[in-house]
Amino acid sequence: MAEIATDIGHATGTGARGCGYEEHALVDPIALHLRNLLQGEHRVAVIDFAGRDNATDLKLTIKAANDHPFDFGISIHCDWDDSEFSRGAHVCYRSSKGKRLAQCISKPLGKLMPGRAEKVVLRKNLAVLNQTNPVWVVVECGFITSPLDAKKMHDSPKVIAHAIAEGVEEYIRKYLK
Repeated sequence: MAEIATDIGHATGTGARGCGYEEHALVDPIALHLRNLLQGEHRVAVIDFAGRDNATDLKLTIKAANDHPFDFGISIHCDWDDSEFSRGAHVCYRSSKGKRLAQCISKPLGKLMPGRAEKVVLRKNLAVLNQTNPVWVVVECGFITSPLDAKKMHDSPKVIAHAIAEGVEEYIRKYLK
């Protein structure tokens, strides 16, 4: 049984906006469906400081991640771009273990949310990746500024959560047992 943290990446109103949507509102259902899909066989905590400002949300998320013995954590986000034609999901990591988790998640999620050439991205400048003790990844589910991605995230959060869960289960089978 794995101990998993699922972080809703930004507090309400502090993340990206596009196509009539706000980031927290799109990723909250994805995170809750992900918890429901995984919690039968694993312990899953949802980290969400919805009513805080972005800096406080990030600080409290890092504290929550480090105060509990999670095996790994997943921050769920929407990407943003000036172009409505940017599409697709990708997963960011910092460590070699994080890269393995990112690769497992990006396989099914990248098929569901295509468009990005690089589906796994090393990011050295994200506090949630640099300051958390457990293995951690940032999942950009798609572009909130893409009408196609935004509609899919809004209309099918359970399908997106299922793709992430598939990758999580692969990671657990390959690397945690």
